[in-house]
Amino acid sequence: MVLKMLVGELATQLFSSEELSRPGSLGQPRFELPLSGWYWTVSRSNKDELVFASLSLGGENLTVESQSEKQYTGGIGRYLMGKGPDGKRIRILEREISFGPDQSYYFRVTGNAAELDEQIRSFENRAWLLMVLFGVVLLTASLLLVRTALRPLTKLQRRVRDVAIGKSEAIVGSYPVEVDGLVEEANILISSNKETLERARTQLGNLAHALKTPLSVITNEVRSSDLQNADMLVQQVDVMRDQIQLYLDRARFAARHNTIGTVTKADPVLKKLTGVMSKIHPEKMVDYECSADSDICFRGEEQDLEEMIGNLVDNACKWASSRVVVSLTEGLEEAAVKRPQKKNANVRKWLSIIVEDDGPGISEGKIDEALKRGKRLDESKPGSGLGLSIVTEIANLYQGTFSLERASLGGLRAELVLPAIKEE
Repeated sequence: MVLKMLVGELATQLFSSEELSRPGSLGQPRFELPLSGWYWTVSRSNKDELVFASLSLGGENLTVESQSEKQYTGGIGRYLMGKGPDGKRIRILEREISFGPDQSYYFRVTGNAAELDEQIRSFENRAWLLMVLFGVVLLTASLLLVRTALRPLTKLQRRVRDVAIGKSEAIVGSYPVEVDGLVEEANILISSNKETLERARTQLGNLAHALKTPLSVITNEVRSSDLQNADMLVQQVDVMRDQIQLYLDRARFAARHNTIGTVTKADPVLKKLTGVMSKIHPEKMVDYECSADSDICFRGEEQDLEEMIGNLVDNACKWASSRVVVSLTEGLEEAAVKRPQKKNANVRKWLSIIVEDDGPGISEGKIDEALKRGKRLDESKPGSGLGLSIVTEIANLYQGTFSLERASLGGLRAELVLPAIKEE
């Protein structure tokens, strides 16, 4: 741009009068400094006959490199590369101006190529810096905009979590129109679910009461009669009672599992049960170890957790020689290893409850048989044989797992893996 301005200024000074006169200073002191790399020349049409030249050129002429010509459109002229009297590379802007027949002149203005390249690099660096700064500002603004736009969804996530862990019975707060309808429908669903479960529990209680009383009457009547097959009838009535209780329990457990927001702190329940079992079986040493966070909670009702752990610890105390160890751990992958998971289930929290004893244990071939409902492998110990099967049924209803294997203490190792959540 500077070179183009110099060409225009030089042409104005040269032809401001009828006689051709040498121009004075062009406002650039560098054109007066000898061998500065900044020169200007005016020559005839044959380019060899110098008419005027800048003082910085020292009476010498410019050398133009071959194959360096670059034509520009719009009558601006053309750029050439050449060398000055001192041999340094220069950039040349050349323009031909004609004032009539046989009055064509070539104007050349040069600049130090090294200085011009340095100016170009400086401009490029500033341009890159400005683009980077603009990109950072744009990215920051975009992140702030996204964060602000998603803030209601983050709030909604916290409120849904409050419902899941039992801190709230519904999703509360005000939300944008886009999600307000979703919140309203979710609250209706939560309320409807609770009402349905309460009605189901009431009906289950009524059914249990209605069936148990007639069965008890039938049992008493049969036992007091002198029928030949009275024992068989009593046995069948007991089978009916067990079957009714089994399916009532399953329905009750399923209703509890689907209750939204029902959570139970695992650590207090295990401490309480191990303390109770120590009193029931004073001759056995019952140890409790907790390697999980004390705030870890079981996603279910307290009485279900008590029933599962109570059965396992009581069974271990019956068979242990002297010691029973109950441990609680927390993890994300325990259940994923042991059972097929639904989509995204591997990100859920799980708690693992392990009960070990130093008793005789059982062989691997008898593990499946021990889990059968009402099956007792040894009649010398008291019990109905329903404990382990009840634990299996409750664990399955909560999408957990229950397994038996050989313990490091030498006896039986029972492990429960149940869904969990960390209370905040």
